[in-house]
Amino acid sequence: MSLINAFESVEPIYILPKDDVAAEVIIPGLSASDHADVMIGFFSSQSLAEIAPGLASYLRASSAPLRLVVSPYLSAADQDALRRGLSPQTLVTIKFDDQLPNADALARHALACLAWLIAQGRLEMKVALMRDALFHSKVWLFHDGGNIAALHGSANMTGAGLGRNREQLSIARGWISDDASRTCARLAAEFELLWSGGDNDCVVIDLPTAIAERLLRDYKSERPPEEEDYRRLWRQAHGLPELVPESAVRLGGEIVFAIPEWLDYRSGDYAHQGVAVDSWRDSGWRGILEMCTGSGKTLTAMVGAHMLQAKVGPLLIIVAAPYNVLIQQWCGEIELFGLHPVNLTAEPGPSGRDRAIADARRLLRLGLSPAEVLVTSNDILCTAEFIEAISRHAGPKLLIADECHNLGAAGFMSAPPTCFDHRLGLSATPVRQYDQDGTAALFDYFGPTCFSFTLEEAIGRCLTPYDYHAHFVSLDHTEMVEWRDLTEKIARLAWKLDAGIKDERLDSLLLQRRRVLETASAKMTCLAELLDGETIENLRYTLIYATDKDPTQLELVNALLASRDISFHQLTATETADPKMSARILARFQSGALRVLTAKRVLDEGVNVPQIENAYILASTTVRRQWVQRRGRLLRMCKEIGKTHAVIHDLVTLPPGAMEGERMDEDSKKVVRSELDRVWEFARLSRNGARTGGPFHQVEQLRSMLLGGG
Repeated sequence: MSLINAFESVEPIYILPKDDVAAEVIIPGLSASDHADVMIGFFSSQSLAEIAPGLASYLRASSAPLRLVVSPYLSAADQDALRRGLSPQTLVTIKFDDQLPNADALARHALACLAWLIAQGRLEMKVALMRDALFHSKVWLFHDGGNIAALHGSANMTGAGLGRNREQLSIARGWISDDASRTCARLAAEFELLWSGGDNDCVVIDLPTAIAERLLRDYKSERPPEEEDYRRLWRQAHGLPELVPESAVRLGGEIVFAIPEWLDYRSGDYAHQGVAVDSWRDSGWRGILEMCTGSGKTLTAMVGAHMLQAKVGPLLIIVAAPYNVLIQQWCGEIELFGLHPVNLTAEPGPSGRDRAIADARRLLRLGLSPAEVLVTSNDILCTAEFIEAISRHAGPKLLIADECHNLGAAGFMSAPPTCFDHRLGLSATPVRQYDQDGTAALFDYFGPTCFSFTLEEAIGRCLTPYDYHAHFVSLDHTEMVEWRDLTEKIARLAWKLDAGIKDERLDSLLLQRRRVLETASAKMTCLAELLDGETIENLRYTLIYATDKDPTQLELVNALLASRDISFHQLTATETADPKMSARILARFQSGALRVLTAKRVLDEGVNVPQIENAYILASTTVRRQWVQRRGRLLRMCKEIGKTHAVIHDLVTLPPGAMEGERMDEDSKKVVRSELDRVWEFARLSRNGARTGGPFHQVEQLRSMLLGGG
C-alpha cells in the first residue's frame, strides 16, 4: 500500500486523546513507508506500544532504519536499554521467534525491543542539544518513493503524548497542494540538517558519543529541565568548561569579571600568553601583540583586559574585528570571562547602537558592572557617530583591534579615534607589506609590537605540524602571451613604483598580471587529478582556496566537486554576510556532513575551524601575511577528530617549458621568482621538507631554473 492510499481519508488535524492519531495516521504511515524519520522533544519506549502494528510492518517491509532525533532527557530504564543495545552481547541475549519483533512483542516488551532495535541498527537515534533551551520539535516524516507526508504538532513520542495528553497534530501530504509540499520539504530539510550535525544553535550527537560523554539525563516529570540544564549540557557536548567559577557568576544580579579557572596562561604550551600580557602592561597598556593564528590571541587579550580592569576600575571595552564570523566568535569567547558582550552589528542601525552604548555607559557609571564589552566591525568603528557616542563615556576605555593590520588603511588612519586611553592591537602580521606609511601610522596609533610569537615557535606546541606538497603547473601559450603583454605595459610605468607614486593604471596592470598566474587553466586539471587520487574518507575536513580576482575559478572548482558527488559548500563573503547561514555551513562542515569548503579570502583571517586537515591552494597573493594566516588556519589543533597534522597542496605556476629544462628569458624568470618565495616559506617549516622528492628538492628545482639550468 502506498502513502497516497494509506492517507486517503486522514483528517487535516487530530485532537488527542479524542482522536486516535496512532491508529489513523502513524500506524498506516509506517506500514506504507520505505523510510521514516522522527524529530521529537521527548521519547519513551512506551510509545512503541502505541505504534506497534505499524512499526512491526515497517521492520518487515523496509530495510531502512527508523531515524530519531530526540532531546537528551530519557528515563533511566530507557537509557539502560539504549546502553544494552550498543553492547555486542545484546543480539545474543535478545531473540525473537521469527527473527523480528511482532506487534505483540513491541507492545509487551518495549525495553527489550528498544535494545534490540538499536543493536540491529533498525532504529538509529541521535541526541539534540540546544545552547540554552529545549529541543522541542514534534515531527514524523513518512517517505514512499517520491511522496512525503509530515505529521507535526504538540505531541511527544511517549505513551502519554500519543495516548493520554491533550495534544493536537496536523498532517501535511506533499502531493495534495503546493503549501503542503513546501511544508513537507521544509521539515525534511530541517531533519537532514539536524541529522548531519545541527547548526550553531542546536548540535546533534550520535547515541554512542552521547552515552560515552554522559550527556543523557533522567527526565522526571516533577521537575522539568531548566535553562541552566540545557546550557550545561551544550557546553559539555562541545568540550567546554563552565562559563566561569561558581563565585564568578551573577550573584544577586552582580556581574563579576573573572579569568576562567581552566585557563592556564602562565605555564605549559600556552605560557606565551602570560608573557604577552605582561609585555603589554609594561608598555603602558598600549601596543601590538604579534601572535600567529591559533596561539590564542582572543583569550590573551581578555586576560589583558582583566588585568587592566583590576588596575583602573570599571572599564568600557570595545572589540573591533573585520568580519561577521569573527565578531560572533569574539562574543562567544568573551562570555567565558563572565561578561555579556553586545554585538553592535546586530543592533538596528545607528540609533540601536547608540542605545546599546548608552546602556553600557550607564551600567559602568552606576557601578553595576566591572566591565562592559561592545563588539563591532571595523566599518562601524570608523564612523563619526560611533566615535562620538564612545567619547561621551568619561571613564577608562580600551580598544582591542583584532587583525589590526586592516586598520592601517587610509579610511581609519585619516581620523583615528583618540578617545581610547588604552589600545591593544592583535595580528599575526602587523607590518603592512608594500605600505610603509600605513604600517607607520598603525604603530603610531597602537604603539610598537610589544610581544611576538611566531608560527615557527607555535608548531609542535599549540599548532600541529604539517606536510607541504608543491605541484608545478605551466601557463599555456595564450596565458604566457598575456603575461608578457602585461609585463611590457608595467615596465613602462615601473618608475612610479621606485618614486613611490600611486597610479591606479599601474595597480590594475599588476592585478591583471597576478590573475594570469592564479587562474592558469592547468590548475583545474591538476586539482582534478589530485582529488581523484584521494579516497572519499581522506577528503574529509578539506578546504580549497580559489582566487578572489576572478569568480570563474571558484565556479569551476564547485562544478568539479559536484561532478564527483563530493559534498561541499562555498564560504565566501556572500555566505558570511548572513551569520545564520555561515554558522549552518560551518556546523555541517565541522560535523563531517560536508567534506569540502571552497573559499576565496574569507577564511584567511580569524575564523576558527580547527577540524581542517587538508588544503588545496589554487591561488595565493604575494602578501606574506596571507601565507602566515593560511597556515595558522590549517594548523589549529583538534583532538576531537584525532588530528595529528595537516596537509597542504600548493599549485605553483611556471612558464611554458620550465619543467622541461628550456632556457628562460627574464620575463619567464619573473614568473618563477614570484612563486619561489612562497614555496620556500611554506617548505621551510614543513615536516616533510627534507624527504626525498620533498619540498626542499622542489625549491632547488626552482632556483636552478633561475640560474638558467632548467
